[in-house]
Amino acid sequence: MKSKTIIRILLLAFVVVSAAALISQELRRHSEAHADDAAEPASAPSASSGPTGEAPLPAPAHQVIAYYFHGNYRCPSCLKIEAYTQEAIQTGFSSELKNGSLEWRVINVEEAGNQHFVQDYQLYTKSVILSDLHQGRQTRWKNLDQVWTFIPDQAAFMKYVRDEVRAYVTVD
Repeated sequence: MKSKTIIRILLLAFVVVSAAALISQELRRHSEAHADDAAEPASAPSASSGPTGEAPLPAPAHQVIAYYFHGNYRCPSCLKIEAYTQEAIQTGFSSELKNGSLEWRVINVEEAGNQHFVQDYQLYTKSVILSDLHQGRQTRWKNLDQVWTFIPDQAAFMKYVRDEVRAYVTVD
């Protein structure tokens, strides 16, 4: 009986350590993949290069940046918010993404240099923020705080995000 208990404890410990290692590795990989997003501040949108690699295109006079702000710890709901928002934007605004009038950025506010976003946008949790830029200056912004409400219903979530983004993209 004692040996069965010891084996169970060892197996359980092995599973817990393995799961922790996998989660840590995934967080590290995801954080590294989005490190470039963190380098660009909202007040100075970057120019993207043209379709054939020629000189960078000038920033549009009106631009909207859709941000997803997160921390180091990413719960399943947080990951869904990011994935659903990205899908809503990519499938609903492909031409705006292509011409640069809309950008999608994922930023870890716990990385060096990104802490200012917490104060800039009054963040208290993981958030989707829309920032409206005119001539490179932010004129307004909005926290899409209802994303948490719509997590269980992907269709409603995506409609909410698209409606909010559309309201920002179409205003001049």
